[in-house]
Amino acid sequence: MKHRIANVVVIVIGIAAGGLNPSHHAWAYEEERVADGATITGRAIFKGAVPPPRPFGLIVYPDIELCERISDGKGHRLLRDFTVSKDGGLQDVVVVVEDVKQGKPFPVSGPKIAIKDCSFTPFMSVIRDRQNMTFQNHDSVIHDIQTYAIEDNKRGDRIFDRAALAESSLTQEIKLPKGQKVVWVQCGKHSFMQTWAYVVDSPYDAITTQDGTFSIQDLPPGRYRVTAWHPFMKLREQTIEVAPNSKVVVNFEFGKQETK
Repeated sequence: MKHRIANVVVIVIGIAAGGLNPSHHAWAYEEERVADGATITGRAIFKGAVPPPRPFGLIVYPDIELCERISDGKGHRLLRDFTVSKDGGLQDVVVVVEDVKQGKPFPVSGPKIAIKDCSFTPFMSVIRDRQNMTFQNHDSVIHDIQTYAIEDNKRGDRIFDRAALAESSLTQEIKLPKGQKVVWVQCGKHSFMQTWAYVVDSPYDAITTQDGTFSIQDLPPGRYRVTAWHPFMKLREQTIEVAPNSKVVVNFEFGKQETK
């Protein structure tokens, strides 16, 4: 039975975890030399009032002395699902050029998540299906790493549930159910500890920076579908045509009232 993610539904905008209905591809990505590759740059913008962070009362959680190192000073841990710059740049949006069959080298190593002061860093990662995810626990306490596939904003199949021992490293292969692309991680002991990963099929992806910008290089000339995904917003999509050695600007706007 699927269960809705705890505390997520309280966000004031309608949450649609990408509005995704992806499917796995029959083809495998092939590495080859890219001549006259194009560059895609752009920015993700958030319009309107930014949803406030979610508060978690630390008094109900273990390891208070450690976890309160990052708090509001009033006994609450704040989970910021939206990081927006003063001029509206939205951080942690995954931008993907979809269905690229061949091109530049595809990194073998998977994401590395740091655990410190009862917090996961980074908030957003990309990963290949059947790739390892590594958790480096710098805390002096054990954390319970619970990892799930997310479909239609609901907690789906559990990928794994393992303890990250104090001051140690934990590595686990991520095997997603067919057709799913979203990975959500939470600490079973501290539910304010959350991080996300998005599955990609090629190295032509980027995660927006603090000012909302991104850049994707060495894209073979052609016509492509470019998507932009944030875990609490609907998937954005544009179709572009890139010529040899060209520079194409692709911007995405988020923030209007959204429902599935």
